[in-house]
Amino acid sequence: MKDQKRLERYQRWKSIFGSLEGESVLSDLRKMTGQDSQSLVLSSVDGKVDGFFTIFKEGRRSVWIDIDKCLTEPPDLPEDVDEGEI
Repeated sequence: MKDQKRLERYQRWKSIFGSLEGESVLSDLRKMTGQDSQSLVLSSVDGKVDGFFTIFKEGRRSVWIDIDKCLTEPPDLPEDVDEGEI
Protein backbone atom coordinates (compact mmCIF):
# COMPACT_ATOMS: atom_id res chain seq x y z
CA MET A 1 0.00 0.00 0.00
CA LYS A 2 1.31 3.44 -0.88
CA ASP A 3 1.61 6.12 1.81
CA GLN A 4 -1.16 8.62 1.07
CA LYS A 5 -0.27 10.88 4.03
CA ARG A 6 3.29 11.34 2.77
CA LEU A 7 1.98 12.11 -0.71
CA GLU A 8 -0.41 14.73 0.68
CA ARG A 9 2.36 16.31 2.76
CA TYR A 10 4.64 16.42 -0.28
CA GLN A 11 1.91 18.14 -2.31
CA ARG A 12 1.22 20.72 0.43
CA TRP A 13 4.90 21.49 1.00
CA LYS A 14 5.62 21.81 -2.75
CA SER A 15 2.65 24.15 -3.08
CA ILE A 16 3.78 26.40 -0.22
CA PHE A 17 7.55 26.31 -0.66
CA GLY A 18 7.28 26.50 -4.45
CA SER A 19 6.05 30.10 -4.26
CA LEU A 20 8.42 33.08 -4.28
CA GLU A 21 7.71 33.68 -0.60
CA GLY A 22 8.24 30.00 0.19
CA GLU A 23 11.56 29.94 -1.64
CA SER A 24 12.64 32.96 0.43
CA VAL A 25 11.67 31.16 3.65
CA LEU A 26 13.59 28.08 2.52
CA SER A 27 16.65 30.22 1.91
CA ASP A 28 16.34 31.66 5.43
CA LEU A 29 15.92 28.18 6.92
CA ARG A 30 18.98 26.92 5.07
CA LYS A 31 21.04 29.70 6.66
CA MET A 32 19.46 29.32 10.12
CA THR A 33 20.13 25.60 10.22
CA GLY A 34 23.75 26.00 9.15
CA GLN A 35 23.39 23.65 6.20
CA ASP A 36 26.25 25.29 4.32
CA SER A 37 28.72 25.27 7.20
CA GLN A 38 30.53 22.50 9.00
CA SER A 39 29.15 21.11 12.25
CA LEU A 40 32.49 20.36 13.86
CA VAL A 41 33.32 22.94 16.52
CA LEU A 42 36.70 23.24 18.21
CA SER A 43 36.97 24.63 21.71
CA SER A 44 38.57 28.05 21.92
CA VAL A 45 40.13 27.02 25.25
CA ASP A 46 42.07 23.89 24.34
CA GLY A 47 41.49 23.42 20.59
CA LYS A 48 39.82 20.03 21.07
CA VAL A 49 36.49 19.08 19.59
CA ASP A 50 33.57 20.57 21.52
CA GLY A 51 31.27 17.55 21.39
CA PHE A 52 28.20 19.23 22.83
CA PHE A 53 28.24 22.21 20.47
CA THR A 54 29.08 19.97 17.52
CA ILE A 55 26.06 17.76 18.32
CA PHE A 56 23.88 20.87 18.70
CA LYS A 57 24.92 22.19 15.28
CA GLU A 58 24.45 18.79 13.65
CA GLY A 59 20.95 18.62 15.13
CA ARG A 60 20.10 21.94 13.50
CA ARG A 61 21.47 20.71 10.18
CA SER A 62 19.38 17.55 10.40
CA VAL A 63 16.22 19.68 10.42
CA TRP A 64 17.22 21.15 7.04
CA ILE A 65 18.02 17.69 5.70
CA ASP A 66 14.51 16.49 6.67
CA ILE A 67 12.86 19.53 5.05
CA ASP A 68 14.93 19.16 1.89
CA LYS A 69 14.17 15.45 1.66
CA CYS A 70 10.43 16.10 1.95
CA LEU A 71 10.62 18.59 -0.91
CA THR A 72 12.93 16.74 -3.28
CA GLU A 73 11.96 13.10 -2.92
CA PRO A 74 8.30 12.53 -3.69
CA PRO A 75 6.86 9.51 -1.93
CA ASP A 76 5.85 6.50 -3.94
CA LEU A 77 2.79 7.46 -5.89
CA PRO A 78 -0.31 5.32 -5.97
CA GLU A 79 -0.54 3.37 -9.19
CA ASP A 80 -3.54 5.41 -10.42
CA VAL A 81 -1.88 8.84 -9.98
CA ASP A 82 0.19 10.37 -12.74
CA GLU A 83 3.25 12.29 -11.47
CA GLY A 84 2.21 15.27 -13.60
CA GLU A 85 -0.90 15.65 -11.44
CA ILE A 86 1.03 16.66 -8.32
